[in-house]
Amino acid sequence: MRETTHRPAVIFGTSSDRIGTPRGRAYYVTFAKDLEPLLGIPVAPYVGVLYSEFDREFLVPVGATIRLGKQWSLLPTFDGHAFHPMVGYTRGRYSLTGILVRGRDPGLAVTVGF
Repeated sequence: MRETTHRPAVIFGTSSDRIGTPRGRAYYVTFAKDLEPLLGIPVAPYVGVLYSEFDREFLVPVGATIRLGKQWSLLPTFDGHAFHPMVGYTRGRYSLTGILVRGRDPGLAVTVGF
């Protein structure tokens, strides 16, 4: 369900399980809301509930995108077990995101939008 000025987005989905799990899928529902149009602050928090096949339990992932200007963002996330801070840079349809998996193991993602 699309986000409106006063209603959060609601996303249902499935994906590979949490970062670091050797197998399994996750099934989730996530609620997300960009607070800038409503409150004037450049933050978009989310919270969800997911079922982890690997852990065989329900988890509550939370996080927020914090926009640090036009091209930079900070995304602190918690997947229900571990903290994974990310910082992103976007230019046009290209994005570069650095992540510290479990707050210590570095990673990098390159994204191209279509």
